[in-house]
Amino acid sequence: MSLITDLPAIFDQFSEARQKGFLTVMDLKEQNVPLVGTYCTFMPQEIAMAAGAIVVSLCSTSDETIEEAEKDLPRNLCPLIKSSYGFGKTDKCPYFYFSDLVVGETTCDGKKKMYEYMAEFKAVHVMQLPNSASDAASRALWKTEILRLQQVIEARFGTPISEAALREAIVLKNRERRALAHFYRLGQLNPPALSGGDILKVVYGATFRFDKTALIDELHVMADRIHQEWLQGKRLEPRPR
Repeated sequence: MSLITDLPAIFDQFSEARQKGFLTVMDLKEQNVPLVGTYCTFMPQEIAMAAGAIVVSLCSTSDETIEEAEKDLPRNLCPLIKSSYGFGKTDKCPYFYFSDLVVGETTCDGKKKMYEYMAEFKAVHVMQLPNSASDAASRALWKTEILRLQQVIEARFGTPISEAALREAIVLKNRERRALAHFYRLGQLNPPALSGGDILKVVYGATFRFDKTALIDELHVMADRIHQEWLQGKRLEPRPR
């Protein structure tokens, strides 16, 4: 373990969060909790959360499903797209299998094509992304797309989204973002307190932790502890860049 601070067990928990999350999702589905799958950070998770749904990042973690994906998709598409589609088509991603709705986005032409094919075997909603964020027309388009997503989620799950529920979801997600930013700042320490690999374990694993309140508390405690131990001299050796 490259981490000098005495936290290997916690980092291992984050590293294993994706696998452990499969069982959590199964339990949630047995409780009839809706699951929304997503591939892109542009998707406003707060809308789904306000409807009582869980949002999960879908799998594109290896090239094992690319060969199957190429039976439908052009071979010259990027491996990320083919991997994402392949995991969905073959049901090798439990998160995709249990998702009641997949929310896509028009980030590139390849993804547009992927969602066209994916819609043949999964409920898919695609958000139209503006090409700019600096003009009124683009902002108006994005507002329309957010409202359209709200209508789709309400109709899909039969749950009206109240302003109070939406505000609560926004507050919770902003707390999570601040907690992650607090952890990210450990990467600014010199000499380093932890490796980039350990930072990635936490950041990636956090996306599969569905109890956000517990996650937020754990991130703050962990970041503060690592920083305190760094102040006490527990540091990694500087490495050449």
